[in-house]
Amino acid sequence: MTEVSVVVPYYEDQDGLDRLLAALARQTMPAQRFELVVADDGSSRPPRIPDGLPFGVRVVRQADLGFRASAARALGARAAAGRVLAFLDGDMLPEPGYLEAACALPLKDPESVVVGRRRHVDPRAVEAGWAPGAGLPAGAELEEPAWLIDGYAQTKDLRRADATSYRFVISAVLTVARQIYEEAGGFDPSFVGYGGEDWELASRLWRCGARLRHVREAVAWQPGEDFGGREDPVRARRVKNAEALTLAGKIAAPTARGWALGLDGPRRVGVRMAAGGAGVDGAGAGGAGGRPAGAATTADEAAVVLSVDAALQLFPAAQAAVDASGLGAAARGCLEDPRVARVASPEGGAPAEPALEEAPDWDVLVHEPLCPAEPGRRPDPAAASELLLRLERAGVETLVLTAGGEPDGAGPVREVGRLTGVRGRRREARGGTATTLTLPVQRLGWAPVGEAPDLEGWWGGWA
Repeated sequence: MTEVSVVVPYYEDQDGLDRLLAALARQTMPAQRFELVVADDGSSRPPRIPDGLPFGVRVVRQADLGFRASAARALGARAAAGRVLAFLDGDMLPEPGYLEAACALPLKDPESVVVGRRRHVDPRAVEAGWAPGAGLPAGAELEEPAWLIDGYAQTKDLRRADATSYRFVISAVLTVARQIYEEAGGFDPSFVGYGGEDWELASRLWRCGARLRHVREAVAWQPGEDFGGREDPVRARRVKNAEALTLAGKIAAPTARGWALGLDGPRRVGVRMAAGGAGVDGAGAGGAGGRPAGAATTADEAAVVLSVDAALQLFPAAQAAVDASGLGAAARGCLEDPRVARVASPEGGAPAEPALEEAPDWDVLVHEPLCPAEPGRRPDPAAASELLLRLERAGVETLVLTAGGEPDGAGPVREVGRLTGVRGRRREARGGTATTLTLPVQRLGWAPVGEAPDLEGWWGGWA
């Protein structure tokens, strides 16, 4: 039974494919457990597959419409039979133990994504007959990219990954369980040209709750240096800038678009706000309209406007949905902002939670109006962005914010807000559980707005 499908994009490089076939024939994983799918990106002649290989091989082809490695990988994955997809670039040379090391986690865990270790060898050694598993000639090993080494070290081999860790997922040595690959949507076939498609897929895998790992023992060699080392620096920067401009509309993480531009595409943060805490009692399990028991009931229109303003200062690129059903014309006019959707929520509760397909990385639900606790203090967007990354690195998928009780003595402890990560929602949808942390909102320097907020003072900077 085929458990693993090795998927390789190909374009008119028969010598490279022959070397890869030989390396796969030397794998310690039994040949009956894996197959090879060669996805030809429009070569003028199809690749030649020799007879007598110990593993099965199939070739799929697409038309030559430009450099479409992402579409080729997607095509190969659709044709594959394995429950684990091991993507290798066509010029990679896996060591004999590569497949066993790369596939161990994905074979056990349907949410697993593994990035192997790509090492670099002088092409002259390969041309002279060197193959993985043999000793390297003196001086033949080239340096690995420092940014990858540093990234894996900082994230503890991706065990402490966050939304920005997509940068350390490279398709040259990528192995992924089919279940999470298909849930994420697979490689995007619309990419044309060099680079970006693996990072975009990695971002979607992350949002789906994938467990990322860098497995150092899964080693494959690339003849020559990586892209940055083999290109003219000016040309390389232009290529990378074009890639960055494309990815900015596809990845919500701050490393892809900063945290201030309100671009189309996936959102990093969405804010939902109930009707200012007004007109909803806290009776019953969870309160009316989804409000927790004990929620405040006395905030006014000024509090709603102040809280929305504070939230958008904290998350400048967020989209906010506000229950405006109880607001007067002047207050509604203050919310005439393209980032704010005024909605009428059932029973005066919070606006509905977005569908998973449209959910931001973080959904911020505000049960009662909040603002910085210290007079004159203003929200810090950079600090807020870093807080979300810290939560992700710690594996926290839901953050419950509370107020009241000791030491402020303002009544019983109550939930005033909740941050819910899309990764936790995805896992819950698959029958898993999300990791929750409860924290007094004062620990973040925030507090409920209260009954009589000073809106003029807030805007003026003295309150």
